[in-house]
Amino acid sequence: MKKTKINIVSGFLGSGKTSFIKKLIKESDDFSKTVIIENEFGEVSIDGTILEREGLSVREINAGCICCSVADDFASSINDIKKVFNPDKILIEPSGVGKLSDIKAICLKYPDLFEINRSITIVDASKYFMYKVNFGDFYLDQIKNSDTIVFSRYSQAKEAGIDIGEIIRDIKKENDQAQVIDSEWDAFRAIDLLESKIQESKASKLKIAQDRLGLFNSHGHHHPTNSIDKDGDQCSCHDNHKHSGDDFSSLTLGIEKTFSREDIQSILEDFDRGLYGNIVRAKGSLPGHESDLEFDYVPLEITIRDLDGANDHHVVIIGKDLNSEALSKVF
Repeated sequence: MKKTKINIVSGFLGSGKTSFIKKLIKESDDFSKTVIIENEFGEVSIDGTILEREGLSVREINAGCICCSVADDFASSINDIKKVFNPDKILIEPSGVGKLSDIKAICLKYPDLFEINRSITIVDASKYFMYKVNFGDFYLDQIKNSDTIVFSRYSQAKEAGIDIGEIIRDIKKENDQAQVIDSEWDAFRAIDLLESKIQESKASKLKIAQDRLGLFNSHGHHHPTNSIDKDGDQCSCHDNHKHSGDDFSSLTLGIEKTFSREDIQSILEDFDRGLYGNIVRAKGSLPGHESDLEFDYVPLEITIRDLDGANDHHVVIIGKDLNSEALSKVF
């Protein structure tokens, strides 16, 4: 039996995995022989609903991470998909708190049936160092076990004065085999990436080699792997804190009351202030006064938009030390 190629699009919570997959689907000539497996860390899948709006069939695995509590379900799912559909490709969108190393290990349990084609990690360029400091090895697992790094919020980061070159050099210290795409993802076709038609330029590879050897190092010294120099003038070295997926909890709330845009904006700004715990991702749909509303939240970034005809309304909140009682009350 012909092997099914597996492509994995991973990334930390709120990095933009679903948006990248929608771009990939839009650019594909034929997606009929590809099955999508979408895994949510929560009881209700919001991203699966978004993908289904694109007319796609999505296999969902909820209420846990592929790599931990639902590992058996995931292994069973890919085997069932192989037997029933025998697709050419499977596209996996793991939970944002899934460990890519464990996900790949499960996929490789069946070498006669599957082969991993690409493991892509979406990195939010505007929050790379913040997440690395706060989540350490847990966050870096996705980077160390990826063969391709794609940036989200690339232009936003550059406009904020963030040095993308510094991020790339730091990523290369963690995984010098990874192909890092140094551009906004609108500048290339995602489908070409899966087909290995996008390569790093010789100039880029030379610069990375020079940086690794310490050539043209304006500081005149090396940083240890776990150090971070965020402002280019002085070293801001931090201990590498270790975290596991068990540190995160998820809260799913059914919504009945009506909200205005201003109501939602105020609640999400309170998330940034830490009033309900350390929230790293939230999304959901809510009844609005004039139309239903949908929101996306990652720290310091809020999106609220109109939503047509939601059948029911849910909010999913992911973070650490969540104040479940207060969150239930506010929603």
